[in-house]
Amino acid sequence: MSTALVSTAVAPLVCGPPRTGRVVAVTRHAVYVATGDPVLPALAVVTRDAVAVPCALVTAEAAGAGPLGDVRAGTAVRFGAGRMAAGALCVTAGGAWTPPRVQGLLHGAVRSDRFTELVDATALPLTPDVAPLADEFGRTLPAGDTPRLKAAALALLGAGPGLTPSGDDVLCGVLLACHALGRPIPAALLDTVAHAEQRTPLVSAALVLHAVRGECVPQAAALLRALAAGHGAAPALRGLLAVGHHSGSDLARGIALGLRTLP
Repeated sequence: MSTALVSTAVAPLVCGPPRTGRVVAVTRHAVYVATGDPVLPALAVVTRDAVAVPCALVTAEAAGAGPLGDVRAGTAVRFGAGRMAAGALCVTAGGAWTPPRVQGLLHGAVRSDRFTELVDATALPLTPDVAPLADEFGRTLPAGDTPRLKAAALALLGAGPGLTPSGDDVLCGVLLACHALGRPIPAALLDTVAHAEQRTPLVSAALVLHAVRGECVPQAAALLRALAAGHGAAPALRGLLAVGHHSGSDLARGIALGLRTLP
């Protein structure tokens, strides 16, 4: 049995009445669980050296040293009353951590052009199938054309391969930019991402819903804080780009897109 720090974002599930779910994905650093809850559709048990996603229970063990390797996709899960069990994996709440929220971080002017140049120079490019979708989405954001914005967001949602498709990471970046700038999220975008589970993998849908609430991985919040402080954002950007195979780059491109196109 391991103890874990429970994200305050998902504490109502972990510490609430007992419920059942199932494992939907396993990596070297994490086990992802479908909860069946429409607001908080996923829980993650992650090692201390993993990226701390907002829905994570963070264990004290590093990758390879804990019990994650014995769990398989499809395994039944029991969670609630301060613990979670899936096969040989049993985790109890041993404290809490609070995922960063980015609301109102950017109070002053941000040189979005310089930041975009920095992202273009250092981040991985979007894949050829996702790049034009992101461009179209960026064009619709300031236009105020609700049907076109909804169509562009739907096209981007779930675009690309993997647990967190590139299109979803771009959308998350734009949502975080909205919150950081103190701007309301367009209703068409809210309507679109409310049904994310139907169009993209569960893990990614959960992260999109966290971004709707302004919650994100620490590396993204650190980048927005660096931009707010007005000093060089390059070190914080490097930290974000190290997240995942392409997720950090896609998230950075979404933040840059939001900063330069939001009205």
